Amino acid sequence: MQGNGSTRTWLSLAALAGVGLSLCTSTHAVPAGNGVMQGQGFDACTAPSTSSMQKWWSGTPWSWIGVYIGGNSRACSQPNLTSSWFNTTYAQGWRYELLWVGPQAPCTSFAHRFSSDTATAYQQGKTEAIAAYNALKALGFGTAQDTPVTYDMEAFPNSSSCRAAVKSFMQGWVDQLAVAPAQVSGVYGSACGTYLSDYASLARPPRFINAADWDLDHSTWHLSCISSGYWVNNQRFKQFRGGHNETWGGVTINIDSNCANGPTASGGHLFPNSSCIVK
Repeated sequence: MQGNGSTRTWLSLAALAGVGLSLCTSTHAVPAGNGVMQGQGFDACTAPSTSSMQKWWSGTPWSWIGVYIGGNSRACSQPNLTSSWFNTTYAQGWRYELLWVGPQAPCTSFAHRFSSDTATAYQQGKTEAIAAYNALKALGFGTAQDTPVTYDMEAFPNSSSCRAAVKSFMQGWVDQLAVAPAQVSGVYGSACGTYLSDYASLARPPRFINAADWDLDHSTWHLSCISSGYWVNNQRFKQFRGGHNETWGGVTINIDSNCANGPTASGGHLFPNSSCIVK
């Protein structure tokens, strides 16, 4: 366990003060922006109800949740996902990794794929960034300035032409999110199977990564296929365990388990002794 509910509430307020966010003046569901998160979180295909989220807060390891906010490859419906849901769960203490699941690599069998032509793929990456930005605004993140948003890029075959197309697509994603009011660009994928290291060499790399590496090791520094010299300044998440059921407060949810040493919306919680940041 990494602190109880009261400790996390204090840390939440301290983190918010540190990034200059104001709860009193915001007219949106949650403030835009981000803060560094150093602790455990989870993602679930469908956002749980607010009552389930409350039961999963106090006395649990979790401080943040990965939420799939849209995209044509999103696997689950989101009946709970509204600005009101964010308002309630934010007040409970939760912070967020916001994930966009758009078209996938051209060499996969996904129903929705982007082009193998690098110029076209670049433009399609920009289009997805615009759609994600509009979703953030609709969900109550205001202008979404400085709000982190992660592209979910699933694993794909090792083809040089496919890897080139994915890199170009991701460059479009990063470049468009940098347009004012800029968001903070991230990418999720298999540490090895999505070739996350490729994106470190982009002219303008993603600002952070979330690497799926299901070795049960919590440390965000221990990532297969990714150099320890990449994304070193609070720029790493790790999905260390894949889908499984967990029960907290009498509520069972199927989740992936994650660790963070990177930016979450809106604000963060710092746990200096967290297993997530052990080198």
